[in-house]
Amino acid sequence: MDRRRIRRAAMSAVACIVFVGVVAWAAIPDLSGAWVMLQVYPRIAQLPLVGESTQTSYVVQRVDVEQAGASLAMTDQYCFTVIEESSSLAATQIPEAFMRALRPLPRTATLLEEGGKTLFEQARYLEVRGAVLENPETDVLPVDAEDPRVIDQDEDGFPGMTVNVRLFGLLEAQIYVVQRVQYELQGVVVSPDRVSGLIQWSDEQNVLAATSSLLLAGADSEQDPDPSRHVFVMVRADEEWNCPWLEEHWREIFGFPLTDEES
Repeated sequence: MDRRRIRRAAMSAVACIVFVGVVAWAAIPDLSGAWVMLQVYPRIAQLPLVGESTQTSYVVQRVDVEQAGASLAMTDQYCFTVIEESSSLAATQIPEAFMRALRPLPRTATLLEEGGKTLFEQARYLEVRGAVLENPETDVLPVDAEDPRVIDQDEDGFPGMTVNVRLFGLLEAQIYVVQRVQYELQGVVVSPDRVSGLIQWSDEQNVLAATSSLLLAGADSEQDPDPSRHVFVMVRADEEWNCPWLEEHWREIFGFPLTDEES
C-alpha cells in the first residue's frame, strides 16, 4: 500500500476520534482571529546507553489567523514543547530560550468544501533552526560548530540551539544542535472553533557539541509507523490564553489526558 493510500486510511480511522460532530456548513466558515494549536510528533528513538524509547513531542503555539475567502494566513508564536519518554532512564527538555528564539514565517492554508465537510489543508512548511542556509530545503545541515552558517539563535553563548538532556536521573547535560523541521497539515473544520487532523512531517538534527561526550553521537530515531498518532488540534482562543496559562491547561483544552506524574 503506497503512502497516499496509507494516509487516506489513517484519516478515515482518525475521523471517528477527532472529527466527531462535523456538520455541513452552508458557506466557508470564518476562522479569522486568535487560536491555539497542538501538534503531536511520536517517534521511536535509540538513545545513548539507554536503548529504545518511544518519544512523543507535544508542541503548543498561539496562532493568529487572517482569512480572505477560502485562504488563510497564519502567524505563530511558539509557547512550549513537552517531550514524554517511555523510558524512565532518559528525559529531554526544550528550554524556554529555545522556544522564544523561534521566529516562524507565516503559514498558509486553504479551506475546501467536500462531501458536506470543510477540509483544512496546509501545504508543506519548513523551518531551519540554529543555522542560516542559502537553500533551506536542500543544503546539508552543519555538523561542526565552527561552520560559518551556524548561529547562536537562542543567544545563550553556545552554537545552534541548546537542548537539555538527563540520563539515568543523574547525568544532566546540554546538547547544541541544528535542526530542519518540515510539516504539512490535512484536517477538517469540526466547528467554527475547532480544527483537527493529521500531520505529515520530517525532521533532521545534528549535534554540534555537547557538555558530555556520551551525547555527541546524537540519537537515531524513526517516526511512529501509525499515521493516526501524528495529529494536530486547533482551538479558538480566549484572551487570557497566553503561554504561561496554556502550560497549565493545555491538556484539558486539547483533550489529552494527564500523565501519571501530572495527575
